[in-house]
Amino acid sequence: RTGYIQSFIQRLILLKLKTMNKIIRIILFILIISGVGQSYAQQGLQIASLFQKYGKQKGVTVVELSKEMLETYEMTLYKSISFKDTEKFMPEIRRCLESDKKRAKKIKEIIEEGEVKSGYYQLPPQKGEINRFILFKTGKKGSATLLYIEGELDADDLVTMLFMKKD
Repeated sequence: RTGYIQSFIQRLILLKLKTMNKIIRIILFILIISGVGQSYAQQGLQIASLFQKYGKQKGVTVVELSKEMLETYEMTLYKSISFKDTEKFMPEIRRCLESDKKRAKKIKEIIEEGEVKSGYYQLPPQKGEINRFILFKTGKKGSATLLYIEGELDADDLVTMLFMKKD
């Protein structure tokens, strides 16, 4: 009788392990798929390398909005990277922007002394209705911020949102 009970318990444990293994695989698959969506968003853009290469360095801040915030503003992705001191980063930032702006269908830049101080680049839509934007601005004391935004919002919505007064 004890052999039967032990066999039953072993089968029960094995069944639980198989079920847990399936659950773990499903969770991993979901995590991988969600990560692929994020990285695919900037695929083919040179600015993606800036987020990957410098995102965790001292003096650099990366911001990604939560899903709830994204939905509020009709966005599917918002990423920004801010550099406190761009002295060592600026040549690469400018190279990436120059490359990506070649694909832009709309470009607005403020140039001082031959350097882009701020830029707005509207890229061709992705997957039909997903608009994509790159925004860049240098600040005082050598700082700079780069934004990548995509979503159903159009250029007018973006401008309104950026210049909206805060209460």
